[in-house]
Amino acid sequence: MRLMHNLAALNIYRNYSRTIETQGASIEKISSGYKINKAKEDANALAKSEKMRMQIRGLNMAQRNVQDGVSMLQTLEGGIDNLTSILIRMKELTTKYASGTNTESDKTIMQNEMDQLIKGYDDICSNTAFNEKKLLKEDKTIEIAIGTEKGEVIKFDFYNASSDNVKVNLENGRQNVTLSSLKDMDKNSIEPGEAIEIIDKSMSFLIKSRTKCGAVENKLESTMTRLESIGDKITGAESKIRDVDIAEESLSFVRDNLLVASSNAMMVQANKFPQDVLKILENVRSR
Repeated sequence: MRLMHNLAALNIYRNYSRTIETQGASIEKISSGYKINKAKEDANALAKSEKMRMQIRGLNMAQRNVQDGVSMLQTLEGGIDNLTSILIRMKELTTKYASGTNTESDKTIMQNEMDQLIKGYDDICSNTAFNEKKLLKEDKTIEIAIGTEKGEVIKFDFYNASSDNVKVNLENGRQNVTLSSLKDMDKNSIEPGEAIEIIDKSMSFLIKSRTKCGAVENKLESTMTRLESIGDKITGAESKIRDVDIAEESLSFVRDNLLVASSNAMMVQANKFPQDVLKILENVRSR
């Protein structure tokens, strides 16, 4: 039994301080939801977690890119659908125009409608856009990033479908005749049969573009499914490394509470030791 140093009390206080520190860490983990809040807790696991988080963020952005790509292609397909509807009506008019039962007045009326259809066709080409990108007015290639690594892209070619740009070669040997030549067939020396041929070949061009659009759209949608699957798996793996088990940590917190209470009780008992020394000294003096 020592008077200068109450070793029992010091030992109890040391353990008490450690328990308080552990309890504080448990509170931090439970309140934050993470079992690793500082690098000192598990530097290696923290590094793995941060790398996974970076990959997850990249995959999320890639998913947005793919979704934007799908939306862009859907916009393009909508524009092409409107163009094909116009070409169908133009073929109806041209077929009717070719009939020998028409008067000059009938032909003028049909030609006027044809001119308006071509104007509407070009308006669609000019106005079909996604995020200010013209989809039917320019020849260009667009790359859509579909992953987090270099080179993970899908390329898609856009073509200028304007009436003065889609050029066809006629069977009679005339080269590079455009759809815009149907604005005034008589002036441009376009026979009804040639007009039908121009419309048919223009339609083939649009159908080919639309099928490519559909193929790439399907590829993007399958890529979206793949990215979502990979992202979910990495998120689950990162959660196992970083997220706290609330039930387990709550048990630790309750245990620490019991230890704190025990330490307080033992501290009271340890602080009685100097009093026992005084009693011994009093007995010695009384003798």
